[in-house]
Amino acid sequence: MKTIVKSDILDLDTIIKSIEEEFMLSNNKEKWEVPKYSGNQINKAGKIIADPFSTSEERKKALVILNNWRAAHAYPLQIICSNLRKKNPNAIVVQRLKRLESITGKIQRFPEMQLYKMQDLGDCRVIVDTIEQVYEAVDKYKNSRIRHILKREYDYIANPKQSGYRSYHMVYQFYSDKKDTYNKNMFIEVQFRTKLQHMWATAVEMMGIYTNSNLKSSQGDYDILRFFELVSSIFAIEEKMPVCPNTSDWMDELIKEINYLDNKNNIISTLSGLNVSIDYASKKFNQKNKNLYYILLLDYNKKTVQVRPFKNLEYATKAYDQIEQNSDKNVVLVSASSFETLRLAYPNYFVDISHFVTKLRTIVEKYNASII
Repeated sequence: MKTIVKSDILDLDTIIKSIEEEFMLSNNKEKWEVPKYSGNQINKAGKIIADPFSTSEERKKALVILNNWRAAHAYPLQIICSNLRKKNPNAIVVQRLKRLESITGKIQRFPEMQLYKMQDLGDCRVIVDTIEQVYEAVDKYKNSRIRHILKREYDYIANPKQSGYRSYHMVYQFYSDKKDTYNKNMFIEVQFRTKLQHMWATAVEMMGIYTNSNLKSSQGDYDILRFFELVSSIFAIEEKMPVCPNTSDWMDELIKEINYLDNKNNIISTLSGLNVSIDYASKKFNQKNKNLYYILLLDYNKKTVQVRPFKNLEYATKAYDQIEQNSDKNVVLVSASSFETLRLAYPNYFVDISHFVTKLRTIVEKYNASII
């Protein structure tokens, strides 16, 4: 493969072209990556990647192992998500492989974490309209004839995280009668959430990119973290569900505190500004494309997001690996049934959080008008 030199770091098309040339030379047809390493080798690679004192040579060898293990989850992820799409035809169902930065950060935050046992290297999101539809989708999948083994289950809707995160998680260990190759320690996390919950999670991620902080992991400015906790409780009340820990059950008290934090930090205006200040070059894509893989590369400083579709997963995975190793920008490899579904499921990469801002402003303004 052509070596990606420093000047190519942010040139997505150069990286893609070099991989395309390799595929043409090898006449390579799409195939699913298979796991090649032992659990001990995978765990060791995870520790090396997360260790800031690892040598470049150690890191290079560890990345080969990590990328193989992550890419091998693509087949189990595809099988599980395809089944979920069939069972939930009116839902937004998307899938993605965990970003290298997220893998590294998780191991650093949890030193006892083993890469071989990480439960969300591949995750699938099912996004529906209502709370009732969340639980219907959960029950339908749990009671279906799937062979995968349910290992863990978390109801963060009935019991929200302190950060404000709300969603229903199930972790499955993949099992197949036909492909024993993947009957390893391979876990896929399935997240069921409403559009309102997804709206909130997207806004947190976008604000985290803007402030260069990991708000998703409760790391960052206290006022901003508190703001999102309060907003999550407001949304919970809207959905007639329990509020977050350490927040009031009363809408008026929640909004008073939100008003205070917003007046102090201009958070809502900042979020609104994010929505209109970033341009992206994606309108040229045919929205009728089906079942494609996409790489999204967000360069916040340049106010752009590059979007590239792929039909060949191995091709897309190799490009993903190359970009992660040569760029510090926000990049993700995802799969969606259409380009429009992609936009709806990952608005943070298109910097479109207008629905979140509109919903929040409507609630706050309604309350403010009622007390005048």
